[in-house]
Amino acid sequence: MAGSGIRRTVSFAAASAAAALLLAGCGSASPGDAAVVGPDTIPVSQVDDVATALCSANASGSQQQLATRQARQGALSVLIQTALADQLGAKPRVQADPAQVSAALDQNAATVQALPPDERPAFRSALQDYVEGQLMVREAGRKALQANGAATVTDQRAQAAGAALLQRYAKSVDISVDPRFGTFEQGDLKAGSGSLSVPVSARAADGSSSNPSASWVSGLPVNQKCS
Repeated sequence: MAGSGIRRTVSFAAASAAAALLLAGCGSASPGDAAVVGPDTIPVSQVDDVATALCSANASGSQQQLATRQARQGALSVLIQTALADQLGAKPRVQADPAQVSAALDQNAATVQALPPDERPAFRSALQDYVEGQLMVREAGRKALQANGAATVTDQRAQAAGAALLQRYAKSVDISVDPRFGTFEQGDLKAGSGSLSVPVSARAADGSSSNPSASWVSGLPVNQKCS
């Protein structure tokens, strides 16, 4: 968010907590769908591809180890945010600046290159789509402010205005999510354990949070952790 954050390394795990989304309507996802966002469908296979790359990126860095569930939820949150941003940007027909998209991709080139070759396309595609979406949100905000008489609009102000537009737009969109990935509550993707039971112990509550503790993740079986 060149000028406001797009040039730094994009963290999909962090983006999952920042996505400004609100659940609206009553559309429903079919068995092969992770989510349906208005006219757009996000297949489980796409979420898994991005989550696998996210796991690899996390493992190659110094970040806290992720549970595979966290990676999948983070991936889905980014993909939903991207879909909404694209839909919002299409209304005023705003475009993402290609030079700024390229700069963001260049900034993340080392991260992409560190991934196994077969995981790079999904990660890079998701990253590019996410950056383009955020740039379109910013330009939609800029256009709205200019339409209201603002002569000079900084990137930071445009991004804030765009985020407000995105939140309002999301209220009008039918969004449904496979319960395995969680639920939308108060504009955020909340963690889901894949179980319909209500957590009662402290450890169960920790595991049901969006960012469980390192001790909880370390106690998971190997096949449930990013490696």
